[in-house]
Amino acid sequence: MRAVRVVRHASPSDAIEVQDVAVPEPGPGEVRVDVAAASLNFGDIARCRGGVAAVMAEPPFTLGMDVAGVVEAAGAGMEEWLGRRVVGICPQSLGGLAERALAGSFFEAPPSLDDVSAAAFTLPFHVSYLALHERAGLRAGETVVVRGGASAVGTAAIQLAVAAGARVLAVAGGADKGRLCLELGAARAIDQETESVFDVVMDETGERGADVIFDPVGGEQTETMWTCGALGGRYLAVGFNDDPESGLTGRALRKLSMANMTAMGVILAYLEVPRAFRQFGVNPFPPATGARVHAALLELVAEGRVRPVVGRTVGLDGVAEALEAHAARRTTGRTVADLTTGARA
Repeated sequence: MRAVRVVRHASPSDAIEVQDVAVPEPGPGEVRVDVAAASLNFGDIARCRGGVAAVMAEPPFTLGMDVAGVVEAAGAGMEEWLGRRVVGICPQSLGGLAERALAGSFFEAPPSLDDVSAAAFTLPFHVSYLALHERAGLRAGETVVVRGGASAVGTAAIQLAVAAGARVLAVAGGADKGRLCLELGAARAIDQETESVFDVVMDETGERGADVIFDPVGGEQTETMWTCGALGGRYLAVGFNDDPESGLTGRALRKLSMANMTAMGVILAYLEVPRAFRQFGVNPFPPATGARVHAALLELVAEGRVRPVVGRTVGLDGVAEALEAHAARRTTGRTVADLTTGARA
């Protein structure tokens, strides 16, 4: 089968080759998906470069975290999923950009979404729901700042916050990205290239600040985001995909304490982990949370209140160039590899 492989640590265009590899076999609790579509993630860029990401690997390995398709093989205990259309997250966030992939966490694909949109759905909406509802306890009438508002995760967060009755101030770069945020329901788009985020948030909240700050970007502007919070506000650290060190910078928390804010972390993983993992700081949500979150999201999709934003589709041969475009911030929404076109091995 064909797969997108990282053969050396380098920029995506130099790191990636599309190769023929063996079809993987599912283990207990896993399924193998005949992949119709798979999403590209900012974390894939770090994995190509050998930088910092939630999960790293040494070359050669297959990229890809989340997929959509039909289950064609099942490991022990998962036989009931055979033949069902699913969205899934690959073990260790690797292996999805291939004609067949394993999934360790998987759910019913939203029936109203085609394969490309379904592939664009899982990570952005699950991690945003976990952040806004499971961690921040978002309430109707609150104000939410969404940083990276035109990204895949940002577009999901805007829609989920609006659906919850919150007022969204979306931070993005440039007029086109701002218009997308407004179309998704943001009350105000803040152009980070020409406006002061702090000043706009203060103006829009009557000097109070935002109740929740949703930040999937991190980096040098993190402390600026802390200044935008209300007294007792909640700051959500959601992945830090524009931060080369993924937030592992020793950033002083004193400024956060001066703001009287609460910092909350979130990671998309539904696992029962042994005690040894806890020693390394890994403490994910259990699988039961994933099922509950997915049920809530399916209802929102069915009601037409949220939708994945797909900015671009490519084939497996276009993944390297598409990741370079992501790295240069030339994209909006989700980029998805569509595997339904072309020959399959």
